[in-house]
Amino acid sequence: MRSVEVLPARVRRGDVIAVGGVPHRVRDVRELRGRRRRLEFEDGNVFVLGPWVTIRVRRERTAAGGPVHR
Repeated sequence: MRSVEVLPARVRRGDVIAVGGVPHRVRDVRELRGRRRRLEFEDGNVFVLGPWVTIRVRRERTAAGGPVHR
């Protein structure tokens, strides 16, 4: 896993985001009006981000060091 800062448009399925200090794995990402993003986590919780909020995510890497695409 590596930690990166991204804008909501760059959040991907499988990313892990800490909300209130609790890690949540992203199951689905959908675009809403106003370029906001609706993140659905594996535990069923939902979080909506504005388009210009920078967040830190943990992202899995392959054995070769590249990102894992889900």
